[in-house]
Amino acid sequence: MVRYHDLVFQPDMLTAKRDDGETIRLTRQERALLLRFVRQPQELVTRAQLLEALGDETGTLSERNVDYLVNRLRKRLGDSARSARFIVTQYGEGYVWAAEPVETGPLSAFLLIGPIYGLGDGQSALNGFPHRLASALKAATGAKRTILFRPGWRFDLQSTDKLDFTLDVSAHTDTEHLHLALVLREGRSRRVIESFRRTWPRGRDPNHVNELARTLTDALWRHEALPDGTATEPTDRPAHTRLHDAAVMLTDDTMSWRENAARLKQAHEADKADPRHSVMLALNHYARLIQSLGEIHTAPLGDDDWQALESEIEDLALRALPDVHDKPHLLLAIAKLLRFIDRGYLELAERLTEEAFLNSTAFAAAFSMKAQIAASKGEIDEAAILYDKAIELAEPGSQFHIYLLILKAAAMMAGDKRGTVDHLAAELHNFVPGGQAVFGLFLVSPKAKTLVPPLEHALAAMLPELGQHLTTYLFRVSARQFRRRIHQRNILSGLVVHLQRHHGEEAIAPEIAKRFPEIMMPPGKPRRRSK
Repeated sequence: MVRYHDLVFQPDMLTAKRDDGETIRLTRQERALLLRFVRQPQELVTRAQLLEALGDETGTLSERNVDYLVNRLRKRLGDSARSARFIVTQYGEGYVWAAEPVETGPLSAFLLIGPIYGLGDGQSALNGFPHRLASALKAATGAKRTILFRPGWRFDLQSTDKLDFTLDVSAHTDTEHLHLALVLREGRSRRVIESFRRTWPRGRDPNHVNELARTLTDALWRHEALPDGTATEPTDRPAHTRLHDAAVMLTDDTMSWRENAARLKQAHEADKADPRHSVMLALNHYARLIQSLGEIHTAPLGDDDWQALESEIEDLALRALPDVHDKPHLLLAIAKLLRFIDRGYLELAERLTEEAFLNSTAFAAAFSMKAQIAASKGEIDEAAILYDKAIELAEPGSQFHIYLLILKAAAMMAGDKRGTVDHLAAELHNFVPGGQAVFGLFLVSPKAKTLVPPLEHALAAMLPELGQHLTTYLFRVSARQFRRRIHQRNILSGLVVHLQRHHGEEAIAPEIAKRFPEIMMPPGKPRRRSK
């Protein structure tokens, strides 16, 4: 059922009940007009379009009949042409459906367009702009996000609405132009993200609406991906997870580096002096390296490409460093990047992490980085304590939370704390049920005789070449950052042992086999035959 003003319509839209208990029944022709109107609210519907909706196959109806039927529908609805609540006349053109559905429960949306101020009796002057903007925003976000238009909505502290963002619209029309003032806000805090001013000629121009939709999505991306760091909370995510979340927010694609690449490159080219752009571009290169696992079956990243990206990460991070000592969130990002590329910067990364921690309220991000530094130095128990402090502050099930669990699992593998690793693997499976095939293989115990059936099947079906790519990948992203060789070996041993159990030493990258001969299967030892 749907409500418009004082009328609640049944799903078939043939009958409706007023708040005073009266029931109204529409004819088939009136229902056909109503359905055509509500399909295109706040937009002009011509008489010809209404005539088409009536399905006049015999050609006996005319536009004059349409006017008669519209007036009859008005009477049924309790509406009038002079003070229209439902159907507004556009003289010489057609009609506009002006009523909006009334929600009976809490609203839930990615973005709500509303409230709209300054319309008075002239909603038709907008010529459907809010609805066309909602459609353009849905297209800009891949139709994966809920966009609502509610002109009469007002913020209420007691409300249980779940809105990520809202867009206030103030409108003014004169004889030639539509003037708009728009304010994009965070839905929960009501914090202003950005304001916009537009003056458009009256009339329909889809280019105007599409440009505004792109501008709004760009603003949302900047807000999510490029924080200014001036006001942080202990629970705030680190910069690289914000960057990832920004892309997923707009595309729902977990290969976030693609969406971010063009935006960051454009921002960096426009203002190379802004250290944020350099650091975020470096973080996106890091994301590409991490997310290359998603394409490792079909298009593994070659050694030359990997090294080139790491060199660019190093260059971007070091060039930005002198200008970010007053920006703790960027110091933490640089510390993470320098630790990851493993080019002798661990002491510098530790100093930057401590400097950021002493000057920031973003404890979760700082604890996460301090834990990584401790783990790299071999202080596994201290790393576990720091990871737990960060996990306590992270939103359960968030990308940041999952990232912390994976980092802690790697540290526990390094310290050969298998009980904790198994517990973390189970926790990850609860949050990411489909993730077992992705990171499950990296967390297996080298002492296990067999693995759970999905992992056994994955190993059996795997080509030896893929095994080589996986062992190289695991060393690069998780093992080499640990200074102690035994910790590196402990991280690799589970995957290496079980790959050999199925495919022998040909499934292990030669550089890994050479570096860690003690976890290689003795020559001639029989291996499991894949069925």
